[in-house]
Formats: sequence, structure tokens, C-alpha cells
Amino acid sequence: MRKLAAYLRARTIVWLVLLVVLILAAGLTFLENLPQVALLDGVVIGAAVLVPLLALDAWRWCTQLSQLQHVPADDPLGHLPAAADAKERRYQQLITAQNQARAAAQAKAARQTQSLSDNFALWSHQMKTPLAALDLLLQVPPVKIAPARTELKRIDRYVQMMLTYIKFNDVNRDLVLQPTPLTPLVNQVVRDLADLFIEKNLAVKVDPLPTVVTDSQWLRFIFEQLLTNAAKYTATGGVHVYAKGDAVVVADTGIGIAASDLPRLFEPGFSGYNGRMNQKASGLGLSMSQTIAEKLGLKLSIQSQVGRGTQVFIHLAQQSWPSE
Repeated sequence: MRKLAAYLRARTIVWLVLLVVLILAAGLTFLENLPQVALLDGVVIGAAVLVPLLALDAWRWCTQLSQLQHVPADDPLGHLPAAADAKERRYQQLITAQNQARAAAQAKAARQTQSLSDNFALWSHQMKTPLAALDLLLQVPPVKIAPARTELKRIDRYVQMMLTYIKFNDVNRDLVLQPTPLTPLVNQVVRDLADLFIEKNLAVKVDPLPTVVTDSQWLRFIFEQLLTNAAKYTATGGVHVYAKGDAVVVADTGIGIAASDLPRLFEPGFSGYNGRMNQKASGLGLSMSQTIAEKLGLKLSIQSQVGRGTQVFIHLAQQSWPSE
């Protein structure tokens, strides 16, 4: 009975139309002074036609309602009853599209959560080295201030890197594009990383660089990663930052990168042969730098030879720039 009552409510407009037709027919019968039996015959003939049709419609409607009530909640789209008309088909298409979008969003969130978990594991492993070194320095009096400060700066860089990674998915929302002189920006990064270069007695040369329209905060992160890697994998010689063609180049005289590792350097978590030997690489820096560069309209590429050093190119969208 509940299904029948629901059907009657769903077809309210039909009952109203039939009522209006009946009232009009009765009015015409009265105005035309027709015999009442004519009205009765019309009602009987109409009922003979409409009742079977309405009964069939009611049966179909109640059957669909029953099927919908038994659709499993865990897989509703796979058990929907067949659409009876274009409107129902469109509703089902919209529901399917919405469900697919929701599933894609859930899958993306799951991937991001897994990636965050994996990268936190890499990051925590990377943090152990400076923490252990700092703990050892504090255990042996007198405390050596300079080495302790170096380890603290290293820890601070790792923390800043992870904080940047947390904001990583909202880079577009955080962008502030404005003319940025690159020479003072790179010089400031070199000063912040001075302990790395001083520790190994490495020379750092920064040539005059152009002014470009970019986000200084995120571009600074890219230079920090590239210069940190240059210092990490360079034992003697130095680092040279200069403009060449459409790019700014960070070149070092370090150990170089194996040719087999070059195609995979920008993959998340890939540290290559050097990273495995160094035991201090998480494989996050270059991957994050490439993604950020793409959001800034830039592109990173690397040329390297084992034993001869590495050149990292930051290709800029502009083909010519005003000199500083």
C-alpha cells in the first residue's frame, strides 16, 4: 500500500489533468444540453482505455521503486534498474559521472596520503644522521660549537624541506609572480648554505644573472636544492652559477652522475648510485624542484659526466632578459 500511495503522489499531475478533463466534459454536456448518458458513456470508454494503461504504469513504477530499495549501498551503480526514458537515463549519467569524480578524488587523496607517508619515512631516516652527529658532539666536552651549529643548520634545512613538501600540493594557491632579480636571490642562498661550502673549502662563483618574472619563494627553494646537492657531491673545486642561453646553470666539479641514473633523477624517492653511496639522500629534492619549476613555467634538465661534474639547467620561459 505504501508503494501505491507513493505512486499516486508521484502522478499527481495526471490526476489533476483527468479531473480537469472530466469537469470540462461535464460542463460541455450541461451547456450543450446533451443527455447525461453521453457523459457516462465517455467516462466508461475513457476508463476502459486509461485504467489498463495506468495499471501498467503503476506496476512498472512500483517495480522500479522496489528494485531501487534493494540496491546494495556498496555498489549502487551496478544494480540500478534500466532507465525507462531519456530523463532517467540523464539522471543515471549524472550520478555515474559524479560517482566517478568522487572515486577519482578518493584515489588521488589515497595516493597523496601514501606518498606523504613514504616521504615522511625517507625524511625521518635522513634526519637521523645530523641528530646522531649532534648527540655525539654534545656527549664529548668541551662542546665544539662550529660542528654543532653545522648539524643544527642541516636539521633546519631538512625541517624546512618537509614543511615545503607539506605545502607542495597547494603551490598554485601560494604563487606570487613578480619581477625577481636572480643575482641577489642566489647570493642569499649561497650565504645561507655557507657552512656546507666552508666545510669542504669549496669556491662559489655567481655571475651576473637576469631579472625574471617568477615567485621568489619557490624559485629560492629550487636553488637551495640544487646548491645543496652541488655541495654534497663535490669534494674539491667549487660551484659556478651563470646564465647561458635560455637557462640559468648551476655547475659543480663534483663526482658526477652515472648515465644510467640521469633519466630517473626527477622521480620521487630516486636517489641513484650517488645517493645510495652517500646515505644522506632522500630522493625528494630534485623531484619537488622539477614539479615546482613546471608550475612556475620553468623546466630542469641535467648534464653530467662521472668524475667531471654536473650542470643543472633551469630553463626559463623568457628567451631574453634585461641584465642586472
